[in-house]
Amino acid sequence: MDKHKTIYLITIGLLLILGLVSLINSKYFQVQDIEIEGNKLLSDDYIIKYCNLEEINIFNVDRQKLANKLLELPQIKGVAISRDLPQKLIIEINERRPIAIVGIHSSYQIIDKKGQVIATTKNLAYWNLPLVTGVEIINDGEKVKINSELEKAINYLGLLSNQVLKGISELNISKEDGIQLFLVDGGIVKLSSNFDNKAKAKIFTSVYNDIKSKGRKIKYIDLRYGNNVIVRLAK
Repeated sequence: MDKHKTIYLITIGLLLILGLVSLINSKYFQVQDIEIEGNKLLSDDYIIKYCNLEEINIFNVDRQKLANKLLELPQIKGVAISRDLPQKLIIEINERRPIAIVGIHSSYQIIDKKGQVIATTKNLAYWNLPLVTGVEIINDGEKVKINSELEKAINYLGLLSNQVLKGISELNISKEDGIQLFLVDGGIVKLSSNFDNKAKAKIFTSVYNDIKSKGRKIKYIDLRYGNNVIVRLAK
């Protein structure tokens, strides 16, 4: 290969590289669309504003850094970020599941099954979750300290569907009666202190849904005696 041809090929190669670099850094690859998936607690707008990705090149988005930033939000426990070239980012959110409310001083905190604080509120009605009472609540601002009684209670609640949780206004823990559920429509569910969480959750869910499907109201459901279930309906 002669000298002139070599110089020509090198020049063409450099021009192609410069052209590619220029294209990559052009507005053609500027982020124009952010798709959020899996979020229920946080709105799309909130997440997009929190990410602060205005006028940024899609190749300049540090996905790991952005994921770590999102994980600082108490509602989020997992994030996956991918590119859909040329201008779209896809953010997949794995949120914590709120299962109970605990009282802290003059406000209330929403927690997941591990005691992680998801939000602080003064509006109980907004969340439609059971309020845990009868046990001292201690937290460090981010997480509630879990003792054996509270652990059993929130683990039990974690086995119930969101629809069933909406029907429970309070979970009370006491030395005399153990764990009791107070239903939104006024009924009581007696669970005692020592029971198999999975078994009792399954039985309660089945009985509760059956009664509700018939349009009846519960006075009490007694689940303290093994697999024996005592049900009394309200008149």
